[in-house]
Amino acid sequence: MVEADKYPRQLEEALNQGVLKRLPLTFLPFVNQQLHQWSYLFPNEGQSVERLLLYVSHLNAEQSSALFRDVVELERRMGVRQWQFSTTEQTIQNSSQLARSPYFQEWRRAVQAVFDAADRDARESNGNAENRAHRLVLLDIPRSLPLNTATAWNRWRGGKPIRLYLSAAESKASPLQLLLAGSPSAGTNSSEGILQVARSRPAAAHADTWVIEAGIELIDSLVAGETSAAAVSNPVLLSYGRLDSCRQNFSHEMNTMRKDLADADAVFDRLRQVDISPWCPPEVAADPAVLEFVRTLYLSGNGAVIFGNSFVEWAASEAFRRARPTLVVARFGVRSKPKPFTGVAVFDNPDQVNPLPAVDDFEGSAVDAQMLALYVWLAAGRYEEYQSSTVCVCLAEGLSQAYLVAPPEFTLEQESVPVSLTRLGHALRNWIG
Repeated sequence: MVEADKYPRQLEEALNQGVLKRLPLTFLPFVNQQLHQWSYLFPNEGQSVERLLLYVSHLNAEQSSALFRDVVELERRMGVRQWQFSTTEQTIQNSSQLARSPYFQEWRRAVQAVFDAADRDARESNGNAENRAHRLVLLDIPRSLPLNTATAWNRWRGGKPIRLYLSAAESKASPLQLLLAGSPSAGTNSSEGILQVARSRPAAAHADTWVIEAGIELIDSLVAGETSAAAVSNPVLLSYGRLDSCRQNFSHEMNTMRKDLADADAVFDRLRQVDISPWCPPEVAADPAVLEFVRTLYLSGNGAVIFGNSFVEWAASEAFRRARPTLVVARFGVRSKPKPFTGVAVFDNPDQVNPLPAVDDFEGSAVDAQMLALYVWLAAGRYEEYQSSTVCVCLAEGLSQAYLVAPPEFTLEQESVPVSLTRLGHALRNWIG
């Protein structure tokens, strides 16, 4: 029996009717872990598991057997039932055994085919409206990072660079902050910004808006201006700098592990269970799903514990994968130069293991930001929701330029060049409104 009121009614009924018994062995670690963590899932993640289980529960025995035929056959060839294989959660040992199998790639394709079938069934039943929603990816490379005008956009494709005009009043503030919070209008102290429009949308859901930065200034200003609006409409706010205590604790724990899979699983299991809320700022600690997102982000690596710009890129990419938000804002920043004789690959904290003072690396950070901003946009393009109705704007504040990728129906009037920040903000607010 499932825990009362934990799951949506139809999913609870399917579970009580034994739908899990119809799943292949290699499906169980993921599905059981997701069900166990249901309270910490974003709506999109919950829908993915819910769609799969409801789809399977509606199939007869013959249809169910046909759906999983390839997966079951590959499990037989791999000898999964002879492994030490956890069915309650995904472990490093599980992943290692699967990855070592010569049938691993075939198994991955077969598993994906099952999820694709469940998603197709859900789209046919419920329509495809959510994929047609207007989305916005807003990236920012701050003024402090030196970019070369001639090469800034060399790797970007499918759009065009635009020049930005900042008025005297606007030039004193960050263009990104003005776009998000609104810039003063004639005779008033403020005007509506992108964030306010995003929060006011009737269909706005939890984790529908994300703001991620390498520093602290942007999130500090947004936290200070937060209202008492319902949590469902509040943006997810993630700051590498404001998570400093959390990062230090994670890096310390990770460096206690011996270099074997059993010890790695033990350390990771401890970090999965420890209460990390005291390590996190209030805007993270107050939201269980976001708290678990940060935990998983640090456990998954990719430099998020060590470098602010890696944190921004990886957090944004994971937000696309897990939450499918309609608005993602990502601001890069300045990192320190890597210190000699520190092991960033094993999560060493350079400031703890090397007494030399940290030195800002502006040029290296600019290279990071240019590449990682493009990676964020490419990460969004992996998902159907972002492939047709998404506008991407990458601001290069130091160049007074932006790179714009947009579908034909997005109109940015350009009676004059360069484009004013007011005009750009108006176009973006109309797009996501």
